[in-house]
Order: sequence, then C-alpha cells, then structure tokens
Amino acid sequence: MERHFHEEFKGLREKLFQMGLLVEGAIEKAAEALLCRSSALVAEVFEDEKIINQLEIEIDEKGHALFALAQPVASDLRLLAMILKINTDLERMGDHAVNIAQRSQAILKEPPLKIGFPLEEMTEHVKKMVRDALDCFMNENVDLARKVLLSDDRIDNDNDSLYTAMMVLMQEDPSTVSRALSLVMIGHNLERIADLANNIAEDTIYLKQGKEVRHHFETT
Repeated sequence: MERHFHEEFKGLREKLFQMGLLVEGAIEKAAEALLCRSSALVAEVFEDEKIINQLEIEIDEKGHALFALAQPVASDLRLLAMILKINTDLERMGDHAVNIAQRSQAILKEPPLKIGFPLEEMTEHVKKMVRDALDCFMNENVDLARKVLLSDDRIDNDNDSLYTAMMVLMQEDPSTVSRALSLVMIGHNLERIADLANNIAEDTIYLKQGKEVRHHFETT
C-alpha cells in the first residue's frame, strides 16, 4: 500500500511539472504573439489552455483521491496539500496567459505602437520567475525560492512604469487609447503571474522550513 502511494505521488508531481512547463510555454507564446505580431501564436495559447485545464482537473482529482484513500503521514500530507494549491496557481497563470493573448490579438488588428517601455524585458523576467518557482518547488530549493521572492519588486516597478508610460501616451495621442489600455492590461496580467510564482516560492519555503513568509512575515 505504501509503495503504491509513493508511486502515485511521484506520478502526481511529474504531472504537475508537465503542467508547469505548459504554462511557462503559454506565457512565452502569449508575449511573443504581441512582440512578433503573430495571430498563429495566439491560437496556440488557446489550445494550450485546454490541455492545462485538463491537467488541472486530473491533478485535483488524483490528489483528493490520495487524501481520502491513502491516509498519508504528516510530511506527505503537507506536500500533497502544496501540490493541490500549486495546481490552482498554475491554472490561474494559464488564465492570465490567455488574457495576454486576447489583448495581443486585439492589438494586432491595429497599427504597431511605439511605447517607449521594455515590455520584452519585463516578460523575460516574469518567465524566469515562473521557471525558477517551478524548479524551486520540484527540487525543494529554498535558496532559489528566496531569489524568486526578491524578483517580485522589480515586476511591480515595471508594471507601474508601463502604466505611467501608457497614461502619458494616451494624453499625448488619443488615437492610441485602445492599444495603450490593452498594454496596461497585459502589464497587469504579467504582474499577477509574478504574484502566483511568488506563491509557489513561499509554499516551498514553508514546506521545507515551516516558515511563513507571506506578506513579508516570517515565523521563527
């Protein structure tokens, strides 16, 4: 029974990792759709979302079945709870990738906009946060988790800078309003993805050290 549980548990972690890779890819495609003006990439994000949603359901069902049937010990119980929570966080990241793709699709219907903001750089930093968050959880790497947390302020600042740049642009040229607002929403979705990556890093620290670091609060 115990051997079967650990085999099922291993399969659950692997499926979560697979889902994480798909989410990371969807974020990249959504951003590239905007930067490269590619409607084909938008369509790929929509297809990826279907797979991500299916994996979220499978992980949720399997995880709750293990809760109910296997009666895991305390350490496995905590890890299983984290997997289910991260499963939800990853699915939400996928939703934000879809939001970015939808906004990109709207922008592609209009002439390119010079925004004077390094959106590609912001996107790369968000993608790295997601990749590092997934890696720190899978490898139970607290040092990497803390690096993820330190990256969050940069994304918040980038989002604020993008918002300010778009407000100035709209005031100077009212014809840019619809495109600029879409870019504001893209920045917001990138910032939310970074917040969800932060959640995974916080969960990793709690899993390994029993320390609560949410809201800059850390237990001893």
